[in-house]
Amino acid sequence: MKHTKRIVKNGLMGLIAVLFAAGTVACSSTSESAPASSNAPAGDSQAASNSGGDTPKPGGVLKLARAQDVSNLDPIVPGDNMSIWTLLLMYDQLVRVSPDGNGLEPALATEWKVSDDGKTYTFTLRKGVKFHDGSPMTAADVKFSLDRARGKESSWSWIYTGIDSVEATGDDVVTIKTKTPYAPLLSSLALFSSSIVSEKAVKDKGKDFLSSNEMGTGPFRLAEWQRGQKVALAKNPDYWQQGKPYLDGVELVQVPEDTTRMLQLRAGEIDIASNVPFNSLEELKTDPNLNVMAVQQSRIDVLTINNTREPFQDVKVRQAINYAIDKDAIIKNVLLGNGEAATSYLPKMKFFNDQLKGYKYDLDKAKQLMAESSKPNGFKTSLLISSGNETERQIGVIVKEQLAAIGIDLDIQLMEPGAADEAINAMKYDLASTYFTTDIIDPDELTSFEVVSTGGTNSYHTGYKNPKVDELSDKAREELDESKRKEMYFEIQRLVSEDAPFVFLYYKPATYAVQSYVKGFQVMSTGNYRLEDVWLTK
Repeated sequence: MKHTKRIVKNGLMGLIAVLFAAGTVACSSTSESAPASSNAPAGDSQAASNSGGDTPKPGGVLKLARAQDVSNLDPIVPGDNMSIWTLLLMYDQLVRVSPDGNGLEPALATEWKVSDDGKTYTFTLRKGVKFHDGSPMTAADVKFSLDRARGKESSWSWIYTGIDSVEATGDDVVTIKTKTPYAPLLSSLALFSSSIVSEKAVKDKGKDFLSSNEMGTGPFRLAEWQRGQKVALAKNPDYWQQGKPYLDGVELVQVPEDTTRMLQLRAGEIDIASNVPFNSLEELKTDPNLNVMAVQQSRIDVLTINNTREPFQDVKVRQAINYAIDKDAIIKNVLLGNGEAATSYLPKMKFFNDQLKGYKYDLDKAKQLMAESSKPNGFKTSLLISSGNETERQIGVIVKEQLAAIGIDLDIQLMEPGAADEAINAMKYDLASTYFTTDIIDPDELTSFEVVSTGGTNSYHTGYKNPKVDELSDKAREELDESKRKEMYFEIQRLVSEDAPFVFLYYKPATYAVQSYVKGFQVMSTGNYRLEDVWLTK
């Protein structure tokens, strides 16, 4: 069997060489929850990785190229990162993740207090905050927004199940009561779906208004959305952080093809390129006009498996696939060493189970499991990947070759990124390439999103269901003892690992290339960026 393994490895190296010659190319952190009360000032992420010590100056429009368009601008609807990260530029929440990704800090709430029984949270609101139409934000708007976020129209209502009531208990005071002690509440209030919207705007313009418009209090307001092309944002002159944003505006340009994004960057047509292919990093680093960033973030890349389709209902088939894919070889040859094999459905964040061994490459074990499975003679299936993504394309070809060794004939299906997301959401796929980043510092969001059958996404559209996982997730929400919560999440991760509802691939950094005249740009561990802290020196 060592001989078989060597042949596969050698074939892989040749395959990678061909791939590199042939071309170039969608929910978070590591600390404990915020304290029960806080009076600290809102954080400033201006001390960014490429601030360069320059004094911020106002003006200019930043062009940031991304692979995918936004899907919906209503905070209670989308689940894709392009929409989420755009919403966070236009909206504020009561609290937000701190710049280092390790805690929470005030945003629209300047302070909060928690009752002794852990079931009543009292928030004092920031004074003088205005919506983008100039109207004042009130406690009534906060109540309306949070009730809407946990209501039946919300795609994210499942994350607020512990809330019993939200009330405006003063001109600048909001009180939230929970049904039981509810550990992730503060983190959940930092989620994009907890964004504060104008009650009057929604009621006057109708419930569908926010799908393609916005009425928030954030640093930027929507100027234009050219679907499939760009989202243009304009500076909010009434933003509550005095002097910010520095930029006059932002253009989030959709450029699906990796090669095109890199060409536009080198030509100076864009200021920041996201999703830089790993095989382009070293070359870009030689350009004195560019700053290349590989930022560690709370992200895991996976191949999601439709557990409702035959033969993926068979856990031995899912385990065999995990053992048959050599993640370390993918990391070495495709990511050029910029990654680490994944062992859990959680990225390396709070309560990450570092004791899991995961599925190391073991072809003998994979063959044994297939022989014991419902498909001992193999089968034909398909892998859905996003067109234009060179990394996914290379991985797809490698996975196809490696699964062939255990009798699985894999057909690679290329689909435009937005359409690929729609197919996954509708569960019209066998295997699909995707990734998850956390939006908050608590594991409750990703756990509910990825592996809890009642979490609102049907275990991220896999149909995976383990009653014990569901039960432990509910208990972990109500447990305020951090050590006990940690034990619960360790057990959840162990159970999910055994069930293998995904192919756990790797943890990798976010890659960006930034023109040297762009200052203050920082990617947070949650994947998003605060562009109110960015300025241009050109």
